[in-house]
Amino acid sequence: MNEVSIAVGSRIRLYRQMKKFTLVALAEKIHKSKATLSKYETGDIVVDVETLFDIAGALEIKPQQLLDGTVCGEDEKELRPDGFFPQRRICVYFYDGRVKRIVRNLLETGYDGVGRTATFYNDIPAFDRPEACRNLYFGTAEYFDTVTNFSFSSQSNRIERLTMCAANPFDRGEQVPGMLSGISRYPMLPVSIKCILSPDEIPEDEELMKKLVLSHKDIKLIRSLNMFAVEQLG
Repeated sequence: MNEVSIAVGSRIRLYRQMKKFTLVALAEKIHKSKATLSKYETGDIVVDVETLFDIAGALEIKPQQLLDGTVCGEDEKELRPDGFFPQRRICVYFYDGRVKRIVRNLLETGYDGVGRTATFYNDIPAFDRPEACRNLYFGTAEYFDTVTNFSFSSQSNRIERLTMCAANPFDRGEQVPGMLSGISRYPMLPVSIKCILSPDEIPEDEELMKKLVLSHKDIKLIRSLNMFAVEQLG
C-alpha cells in the first residue's frame, strides 16, 4: 500500500471519528459505499482529488487537513525554523488540577504549500496512539526569533479555540516552557495553563510534576505582574 494513501486514510478516519460520523453516515454524504470508504481509510484505495474534496466538505474541514504532513519536499525544508524543534512531532505535557494528573499531548507540525500548519492531539493514551486523543485541534504555527505561536480550532466544537506560545530552545534537544490558553469546560472559564514541550518523551514522574505544577516562584511572579507568566525551565 502507498504510504501517502495510508496517511490520508488515517486522517479521514481520525476526523470522521472526531465528528462522530459512522462509516455509513459519511459514505452516504459522499455517495460512496461503506466498503469503499473503509478502503479509503485503510489506504487500500487511493482517494482521487474530487473525492478528497467531497470528504473534506462532508466533514466540514479544509482539504489540506487530510493531506497535512503527507508530503515533505524542498519547500518545507527551506521553511524549517532555525529557532524551534527540527522534528515534526513534539511531546507536550501539562498538569490538570481538575483530575490531578499529568496530561500528555502530541503536537504535529506540517506544511500545506502556503504556510505552517499544526495539529494538537490532546490527552492521548500513548505517543504512538495519537488517534485515540480525547480532543483534536487543527491550526497554524508562526515562528519568530524567541518564541513560536500556535493557534488552533477544535475539530468537534466550533466555539472552542486554543492558543499556545512556546519559548524557542537554545539547544534543540532541550525542554522548553509554554503556555496553553483557551476555554475550560469545567469550570466554564477562560484559562491559561503552564506546559512543557520536548523533542522526546519525558518520564511522567515527580520531577516532571514539579516542573508543571505552579511553584511559589510562579505564584509570586503572577501576583507581581498581575498576569500569568512562565519562565525558562531551571
